[in-house]
Amino acid sequence: MLRFFQALLIISVAIGTGRLFGQQRYLNMEDAVLQQRNRLWPETLRQFQWRPNTSMYSYMRLDDTLRIVESSSGKRVDALSIKALKHRFERLGVEAPYSWHGYTWINEHWLQLWFPEGEVLVSADGTQVEMGWRIPEGADNLHVSPRTVGAQAGRPDAPPQQEWLQYNIGQRIELINRKGVRRVVTADTAVGIVNGRAVHRNEFGCNDGIFWSPNGERLAFYRMDESMVAEYPLVEIDEGVAKAKPIRYPMAGKASHHVTMGIYSVADDRVVWLQTQGAADHYLTNPAWSPDGDFLYLAELNRGQDTMRLNCYDARTGAFHHELFRETSPQYVEPLHPLEFVPGGKGLFVWQSQRTGHNHLYLYQESGKLIRALTEGEWDVLDTHGFAPDGKHYFVTGNADNTIGRDLYRIELNSGKRTRLTNQKGYNQVVVDLAGNRFASFWTAFNNPGGVYIGSLDGGKIRKLLVARNPLSNYQMPGIRLVTLKAADGKTELYGRLITPPYMDESRRYPVVVYVYGGPHAQLVTDRWVGDARYWEILMAQRGYIVWVMDNRGSANRGFAFEQPIHRQLGEVEMADQMEGIKYLKSLRFTSSDRFGIHGWSFGGFMAMSLLLRQGNTFKVAVVGGPVTDWRLYEVMYGERYMDTPQENPDGYARADLRRYVKNLRGKRLLMIHGYIDETVVLQHQLQFLNACIAEGQYEVDTFIYPSHPHNVRGRDRVHLMNKVTDYFEEYL
Repeated sequence: MLRFFQALLIISVAIGTGRLFGQQRYLNMEDAVLQQRNRLWPETLRQFQWRPNTSMYSYMRLDDTLRIVESSSGKRVDALSIKALKHRFERLGVEAPYSWHGYTWINEHWLQLWFPEGEVLVSADGTQVEMGWRIPEGADNLHVSPRTVGAQAGRPDAPPQQEWLQYNIGQRIELINRKGVRRVVTADTAVGIVNGRAVHRNEFGCNDGIFWSPNGERLAFYRMDESMVAEYPLVEIDEGVAKAKPIRYPMAGKASHHVTMGIYSVADDRVVWLQTQGAADHYLTNPAWSPDGDFLYLAELNRGQDTMRLNCYDARTGAFHHELFRETSPQYVEPLHPLEFVPGGKGLFVWQSQRTGHNHLYLYQESGKLIRALTEGEWDVLDTHGFAPDGKHYFVTGNADNTIGRDLYRIELNSGKRTRLTNQKGYNQVVVDLAGNRFASFWTAFNNPGGVYIGSLDGGKIRKLLVARNPLSNYQMPGIRLVTLKAADGKTELYGRLITPPYMDESRRYPVVVYVYGGPHAQLVTDRWVGDARYWEILMAQRGYIVWVMDNRGSANRGFAFEQPIHRQLGEVEMADQMEGIKYLKSLRFTSSDRFGIHGWSFGGFMAMSLLLRQGNTFKVAVVGGPVTDWRLYEVMYGERYMDTPQENPDGYARADLRRYVKNLRGKRLLMIHGYIDETVVLQHQLQFLNACIAEGQYEVDTFIYPSHPHNVRGRDRVHLMNKVTDYFEEYL
């Protein structure tokens, strides 16, 4: 076994221990929690945007100033100050903002900000500040029509004026135009009806509920009927007598909501409903318009989530038009992205699919005939940025050249040829300007604070805009290593991050804290600054702990083949892989094998409790937050994707029910933390587990509730949370 671990590839770039970092200070909890993404993160150009139809870009300098810069020379062209414009905002009846956060260029002459009062437009030179849309009282969920009305007389440089503003007032969807004329799209008053908002609990990429057609002539919207879903009681305690605020929460195997989709015609002032097929509790996902706005495409998924049909509907009548194709899987199909039509009117579109075990791109005819795979191989398309204006190339972010990194690629539609455009190894987050044929990359790497550089989408010259300094140079840093191990299957490569105390004495044995998530849609170890470590991990190492994090099979950005082994057996494969990490840690001469603690939140809370309760005496202490303790109590969409229903998979649900293992708490310590108004993992998970502890006579469990927080504890209260977590390890580990 020793030879096995000696053969492991350990990328030890020795961050810290006096070689790359200064040695003056330690992190305090406020810095570790509140400043990681602020003053202690590598410097960047905040709120960067390309200024359309120019060779300029803009970014926020401090909070008050927006700088506009010529990209070819780096020369500052203008600087807009909130303080200097304050009186102009107030003249419109709008309280001046504290920063430019959230601004958007709507063309080369005007930028846009949204306030509770409405839309404010600021000219690029700062000489004009005008009111755009005013938000009707009580309105939210705003979407502006892409269709613009004629230019204002005598003002060729006037800001563009969109024809309609869509908004919700409660369940009602309404429109208002520039003349103040209002239209009611739908006015349901029935209890349990939700219109125009995200559905399916935000699974399957459903993050919006309103979809304007490209020409602004039609508006598609979701209608969700939750009346058949049981109400789950949440309580709000902040004002006077506590108030019940129940939510509709569809638990695995129980009744789920019914979703339909309406299409409103602006010209006809009427709604048609799509004549979708399948059971009422199926999933309607990823709507996409045809370029002419006459057809709407939906990825329709059965409740069992093993069959997806890509269907086309006539937007004029709502009638089913044709099925393009379907995808099936013995595990599950998870559509996350709508189809995208290629510019140029050829009736071609790009579709993303994990059908081969990795997320790749496929070029189709609108009839549903496959033309070719555009990408392939043992890597994943992680994000998309659209087509070149001529439709010949498509731009994506992926990990073809660095499994735990990100790069920008240009994909040629005629051949599938892939060209890497970013030239810095590490984690490249990009802002792409397709019309301007350019991109900006905000990059860091494990051992490099990185910076900002720009380049052309045709692969031309790269120009640096910013070289970031090490933001932790004044802190005494631990050692940080990236480690690769083999999974429990003996062949799959896993990535871990090991953090050791500064000036570690390898003749001593140190306590170990493992941080775990381990579930889908999250990746904790990347080729980003300090390996993507949370600064709390660095703080713990500074206090004398070994800290370990590893992404097991089932976690994100490694493809479907990497994720799907967890199907119908949540916790089993993940634990087996995590225990390979534990074997590695115990092989190190400086770890104390009887002082292992573990911390995790949400799925990570489920994992941390599973490892504490089901892996003998491996762990002495666990601190968990918002843990799933019984998957029967979790939501339909996520839970049934990975576990099927409790009726179909009773053994899988039983094995994952953590109440079965309460007796194994003896001699250990467990702290359970929960947000009182958690809408994701409801408090019932913790309460039922505590009842099981009481019934079993186990008292080694402690609990702490954050009364005003949902699933996560954010803001300044997070300092309190992490102090609580840390103190528990200090006391019991």
